[in-house]
Amino acid sequence: MAIEVFSKFIKDYDLDINIIVSDESTHTVQEAASVHGVPVSNIVKSLLVKIDNNFALFLVSGDKRLDLEELKNVYSTKNIRMASADEVKEMTGYSIGGVPPFGHKNKLMIYIQSGFDESNDVVAAAGSNNAVFRISFKRLKEIVEKVNGEFKQ
Repeated sequence: MAIEVFSKFIKDYDLDINIIVSDESTHTVQEAASVHGVPVSNIVKSLLVKIDNNFALFLVSGDKRLDLEELKNVYSTKNIRMASADEVKEMTGYSIGGVPPFGHKNKLMIYIQSGFDESNDVVAAAGSNNAVFRISFKRLKEIVEKVNGEFKQ
């Protein structure tokens, strides 16, 4: 199960993260924010994007959308699209809705988009659509840097 894979990653990197499994529905960002007591803006959406022949993960605030047209301009290419469910599973090791911001099957460039309330905790997926972890925004950035070595914002 994917939660166990993420738990092993946490242990291997000696990260102080507690996974919270909820019986309540957290399929939407509004539900997740309500269940976990954070603003919608502090729900982390982990979105995998294919840029030409590469994949990158974008961490996006729950109340924002990832603008693919803007990314086409940033990367000077028209070959940008959201990854398919199969590609997400293949590249990250997790299914859509459960992709954590780090701890993926393959090394990915990770970009944290603006829009998070950096003074409050954020809540991110921990391997499944009903498992999350709560972390300060600052610590999230530190871990992304530590485990990937390619942190971008």
